[in-house]
Amino acid sequence: MPELGRIIARFGQHSIIATDDGHEYEAVRRGKRLDAVVGDRVSYTLHHGSAAIEAIEPRRNLLYREDVERTKPLAANVDQVAIVFAPQPAPQREFLWRAMLACAAADVDALLVLNKIDIESPTARTVFDAACALGARGLCVSAKTQPAEAYDALDRECRGRVTLFVGHSGVGKSSLLSLLLGERLRVGELSQRSGQGKQTTTATRWYPYGDDGALIDSPGFQSFGLHHLNVAELPEWMPDFAAAPGACRFADCRHLEEPDCRIRSALAAGTIAPERHAFYRRLLDERESTPRSPRR
Repeated sequence: MPELGRIIARFGQHSIIATDDGHEYEAVRRGKRLDAVVGDRVSYTLHHGSAAIEAIEPRRNLLYREDVERTKPLAANVDQVAIVFAPQPAPQREFLWRAMLACAAADVDALLVLNKIDIESPTARTVFDAACALGARGLCVSAKTQPAEAYDALDRECRGRVTLFVGHSGVGKSSLLSLLLGERLRVGELSQRSGQGKQTTTATRWYPYGDDGALIDSPGFQSFGLHHLNVAELPEWMPDFAAAPGACRFADCRHLEEPDCRIRSALAAGTIAPERHAFYRRLLDERESTPRSPRR
């Protein structure tokens, strides 16, 4: 009879399931449709010490990552996403916007984490303040020079919640996770193995944190996948667009060149920044030029 467990690591076609009583099993899926991701609750059966995933329990939400070929599922049943960036490498405003949009569409909280505040950077602060003005919560920390303060700030935000950590290489995401997890992070990286027994440190991994929370690390993360989103609903998930008053003349308005458009009126009035409207236009162009179907 199938039992219940949680996917705590994913690499290639293989996963690791943690049972409710603390055991871990390497698992394979039955059929291509059972594409379980880290955070999923699954039913499984055991066969000679390995697990076979029989079904995925209903998800609260599902986040995607962008791949060179298609949008792929990344993590499920998440409470918040900690979006880590830093003065070096230079912060990419559009990376934050895409992350915040993905969070809004999945009904997940966004937590902006500006790391390396010991490095003076007006640009990073400007990007941080502008993103927070769009509704995200924010922390300014330094894992290197103020580790105790960084730990306290992150612990307050993460304890009791399932938090996915994302960020480009070099921003100090692993350093922040090390503050929270200590030796468990290193041991977790070393214990991840592929089906052929090779060690890998690029697998997405779930780490229990506190009584009811967890931290999810996703090494190699580049960008959130947005191709699964309904284009017509994009303005609803962009706070500055959603706040634009009035109504468009046309029900199918794309908010580009149409007359009597509430978004274009807000743009002209200065309540929507030109760079935000340009970002929205790029999202539409992206969908039209590279129509890709997400794997579920």
